[in-house]
Amino acid sequence: MPPPEATAGRSRRASQREPPEAVEIDFVILADFAQAGGGKLNLIGGGWNVYRATQYPVILPFGLGIAFLVPWSLTNRKHPWGFAIRRSEGMELASGGGDFEIGRETGIPPGMTQRVTIGMAGQLQLLEPGTYEIVVRTGEVEKRVTFEALTITAR
Repeated sequence: MPPPEATAGRSRRASQREPPEAVEIDFVILADFAQAGGGKLNLIGGGWNVYRATQYPVILPFGLGIAFLVPWSLTNRKHPWGFAIRRSEGMELASGGGDFEIGRETGIPPGMTQRVTIGMAGQLQLLEPGTYEIVVRTGEVEKRVTFEALTITAR
């Protein structure tokens, strides 16, 4: 049987949240427009998951807001990331990515996880109605967000 002080230390650590050991994808938000700057994410028409058009193909104004959580131990280094937008059946419509890096600013408490925001905007051509997905990756982590493109009939 372990001594009481060993057991007490273990239960104290178990009750505290362990810091993450890898970069996490905090969120991926679909929007009509997205832009990041100064640690903030600006969205217009954000949070949708259904797009409706009277006919296809259609050009869709499109924004993507992404946030990554970087643990203290992984700051001050580059982290590759990428995204792909595709039909759920696999046809890729757009892709991109790059690297991000965040440092330890003055006044940040030691051990603090930091958020990196990325906002992008452009146009996306949808050839037909259906299910579409956005896949964002960094390291071994992946997050998927889907949206439906529907046909509406004019009355």
